[in-house]
Amino acid sequence: MTFRVAIWHSVFAFTLFIILVDGVDAKNISQLPHIERVDTRINTLMEEGHFPGAAITVIRAGQPLHVSTHGMANLAHEIPVTTQTVFEIASLTKQMTALAVMTLVEEERLSLNDRLVDWIEDAPPAWDKITVDQLLSHTAGLTHRFERTEHDVLLLEYSRDDMLASAKSTSMLADPGTDWNYSDQGYFLLGIIIEEVSGQSYAEFMEATFFRPLGMDQTHLLDQRKIVPHLAQGYAWSNGKLQRNRRVWQFALTSHFGVMSSLDDLIRWEAELSNPKLINRKALEATWQIQRPFDTGRQCDTWGYARGWQVLIVNGRRILNHGGYSGTAYIRDVDTGLSVIVLTNREDTSNALHPLSLGWEAAHAADSSIPSDGYRCWE
Repeated sequence: MTFRVAIWHSVFAFTLFIILVDGVDAKNISQLPHIERVDTRINTLMEEGHFPGAAITVIRAGQPLHVSTHGMANLAHEIPVTTQTVFEIASLTKQMTALAVMTLVEEERLSLNDRLVDWIEDAPPAWDKITVDQLLSHTAGLTHRFERTEHDVLLLEYSRDDMLASAKSTSMLADPGTDWNYSDQGYFLLGIIIEEVSGQSYAEFMEATFFRPLGMDQTHLLDQRKIVPHLAQGYAWSNGKLQRNRRVWQFALTSHFGVMSSLDDLIRWEAELSNPKLINRKALEATWQIQRPFDTGRQCDTWGYARGWQVLIVNGRRILNHGGYSGTAYIRDVDTGLSVIVLTNREDTSNALHPLSLGWEAAHAADSSIPSDGYRCWE
């Protein structure tokens, strides 16, 4: 084991217990069962899952109870993760895009029943019956990936028009409203709609509506040309070792996966979701409503996809969660106010531990009624 890889096992793994908003102090923290031991388990899971670095927070009612950073943001330069390390949050972007759409709906600038073709010129006939709400819930019948490739390899640069042309030429998987298929294409098209309705680029709209007013100064949309202080290097676990993940593509519109952020900024985001002052509460709550229920096993009352979130209902409690391919996870129990955010720099693969595993372990540390390995609603 090299020095660089060994570092994240112990030396630079550390915990920050913080005194923050409105009376969260060491006494409050110490009263939480098992919260003090969460880092030991997280470090074990990081080793099992080959995560180079991670930043994790457990939050109750918008107030951080536990913040910990582990391992390396950059192995080559031996730079440890901090709460200011900027990660690609990947598909955690979708809950932000869904909130943006629902905000426009609440402002009566858009309708959930609007057809996609109402907002996009020269749309293919197959899109005639697709609605905004179907795009939000992945029930529009669209495929997942849609960007043009050469011999199955992504291009280095995609303009907005290139991406839209690729979306228009991609075959449908199902008739709108008849099936559920997770779709980056659908959330890209929601970004087009946001731009058409607002008259701003997606990046401008998100920054003006959410990020800047909330003081999220490290949060922005993917731009490979931008010099980003504290940016984490991404990695992949492949053939039994860590490798750089080579995510160097430039996309002009990334409403499906493109937000970059730090743990500090996402703590601000969660504080606003927990107690909305800027965000429209009705718009927020609409993103929690299950639109496509899935078959449910014994562990959950029901579960399904809402708008930008997967939702589990367990003993009447609504628990939202989502993962991001770049190595991120977000869990929100909207009825108890408990939330967990996990940011890592090891992308998700089928042969490696999912970042949600770290999130469920942290949630269990704060609330023992939540299984440490999460809910298996399908069993």
